[in-house]
Amino acid sequence: MDHNGLTVLDCTLRDGGYYSNWNFDTALVEEYLAACPGLGIDVVELGYVRFEEGRFGPYGQLPEGLTPNLADALPAGHRLRFAVMVDGTDLVALPAAEVGRELKRKLEPGSLPVHIVRVAVRYDKVAGVTGAIASLREAGYAVCLNLMQIDLATADEVTSCLADVVAAGPLEAVYIADSLGSLRPDRTAALVRLFQDGQQAAVGIHAHDNQGFALHNTVTAAGAGATWLDGTVHGMGRGAGNTRTEQLLAVLGDGPERLQPLMDIVVRHFHPLMDKYRWGPSGLYALAGMRNVHPTYVQRIEENTGLSADEKLSALGFLAQASASAFSPALFDEALAHARV
Repeated sequence: MDHNGLTVLDCTLRDGGYYSNWNFDTALVEEYLAACPGLGIDVVELGYVRFEEGRFGPYGQLPEGLTPNLADALPAGHRLRFAVMVDGTDLVALPAAEVGRELKRKLEPGSLPVHIVRVAVRYDKVAGVTGAIASLREAGYAVCLNLMQIDLATADEVTSCLADVVAAGPLEAVYIADSLGSLRPDRTAALVRLFQDGQQAAVGIHAHDNQGFALHNTVTAAGAGATWLDGTVHGMGRGAGNTRTEQLLAVLGDGPERLQPLMDIVVRHFHPLMDKYRWGPSGLYALAGMRNVHPTYVQRIEENTGLSADEKLSALGFLAQASASAFSPALFDEALAHARV
């Protein structure tokens, strides 16, 4: 709202859901939404829309979570925009031309208006979702494209990805998504400049904190020209978590009085959640980020409380040798069996 042309997007309800299965206490969500407009947050991502049923909580299969009390919690005259995320792999089950209409039909019962749809797709699969993106635009949505695992792309693959992004037509923003927590600041800046120069949309950054670089990468991206910056409250997000919204806002100039309502929410609601779920940087997450191992493997390893430290390291070493940048339950089981030998 007033961060010198930057758009701050908070995706706590979406990315944080990887720990809570997209279940959040009603009081937390109401207090969070009530506070966001006064914090200089521009966009709130409300969760996932799925095109196939699954065992997800209400913010993982919208519009279930979009109950009337949420609209009532928002202050009058707020200027928030609301986003949802769809997984590009879910779109292949639908005829591309029907995606926009089907999404609108799904979201119609929800109490909050959705302005932006973020399509998460691996950097080399963009061409497969261009029809769906066109359909979403025709349905009236602004579309952001989140380029998953972009740090793995070679120079030629980045060039090919840029061509596919241009072919997708007008976009609200194109995101450098640090899916594996593997990005380092120099690579972040280089990718931002490539996407800023190679296509017309604004460039965004979605950072993960495996190596402790989430905030650093976000600030570096902004310095290189990115104008859409993601964060989550207290960093709650998949694997090691994300850039902490409260820290990002402080770096952007928000002072103690403006941040106080958010810090109250952190202490009341997110400290207990962190005690329960234990997201955040660790030695294993750092190693996974360095070796391009998907963070879900580390999350599952940590859930196996009977594993010794050496067994955890052995499992992760096996996964690194297996180039495990995508999560596979079968490969995870194989890694555990290897570690327990």
